[in-house]
Amino acid sequence: MPGKHNRGRGEGSIYQRADGKWCGSLMAADGKRKVLYGRTRQDVARKLNTALQARENGALIVGPRQTVAQFFNRWLEDVVKPNLRPRSYSVYEGKTRLHILPDLGKLSLASLTPQHLQRLYAKKIAEGVAPKSVNNLHVVIHRALSYAVRWGEVARNVADAAEPPRVPRREVQPFSAEEIATLLAAIEGHRHQWLWTTMLATGMRFGEAAALRWEDVDMDARLVNVRHTLGVRNRGPMFAEPKTTKARRLVPLPQIAVDALTMQRAQLGLQRAAAGDRWNDLDVVFPSPSGRPLSQSHVLERFHRVLAEAGLHRRRMHDLRHTYATRLFALGQHPRAVQDLLGHSRFEVTMNLYTASVPEVLREAANQLDGVFASARPSGARAVLASDTTDRH
Repeated sequence: MPGKHNRGRGEGSIYQRADGKWCGSLMAADGKRKVLYGRTRQDVARKLNTALQARENGALIVGPRQTVAQFFNRWLEDVVKPNLRPRSYSVYEGKTRLHILPDLGKLSLASLTPQHLQRLYAKKIAEGVAPKSVNNLHVVIHRALSYAVRWGEVARNVADAAEPPRVPRREVQPFSAEEIATLLAAIEGHRHQWLWTTMLATGMRFGEAAALRWEDVDMDARLVNVRHTLGVRNRGPMFAEPKTTKARRLVPLPQIAVDALTMQRAQLGLQRAAAGDRWNDLDVVFPSPSGRPLSQSHVLERFHRVLAEAGLHRRRMHDLRHTYATRLFALGQHPRAVQDLLGHSRFEVTMNLYTASVPEVLREAANQLDGVFASARPSGARAVLASDTTDRH
């Protein structure tokens, strides 16, 4: 029969409403009453015990009922938009609107559980969404909920207890020395020849090369100053600051890059004349036919076409950067120097990405140990080895 079931003083109460729904209530430290709901008395009892423990720890939240959608939209406007680049905001907003809120938006923020998140991740995987993309959803959710905790909206970040899918490690696919020669021959005469050659010879990301302006190129000193990357606005590409301070860097130009940039400058004169009044004078080193920054998707499509025609395996343009890095390692360059040239913010990123991709570096390291240990061999061992070699001949 509906009614109240009192517990000990200060322990709250559990009762069943006339409509059959079970409820619980307790007084928070600030004198406000918190009400809990559940399908059964046991559900409410569990929630009430959790709330009592939170009150003991000073973490019991009492506030207006707020949905996940209301909180996430407020977080996007108040935190993400003012503090991140427009492209990052666009990514966060898109993931929230398209993938998170359709499933979780109507839930109250206070009732969100790790199971809700786990169910969302499993559903996305079943729909064919890549594990890395689902992992990125987890990052967005975790970051948003960390502000919910900071603002006192919830007592804990439930994303801490959810397990995102494991992301298979993507193999780095640098071009071998033979493939580099094949590629350079295949792109000869292509309108993006000098862009791809410069990327290969400097390790610049596509966004960095596409945002490069002539004021950032010092041909006499043989240096490029990487100060920008491509961002995105509603009307197309824009110049943006690199994500990290390490990404802002000076990159020395080998002769092949100097030659490529010299040829590109000459080619621009013809391109500018052909565009006429349509030309946008943005000082871009590798512009589109109208002088604006290039579209990565269009350039990538042409890159894949060139690879196919040359009989080379399909790769990303980013593998030109990987090739630059692995060749530096193969030439014995110091890993710290490679890190600085690539603009990696963390040394582990450089080492994890590239050292395993250059087996000759590992072989050379092992071979150098011969010189270290040769003089340290016991004399008897040297005699046996010498004798064994003589016997074989």
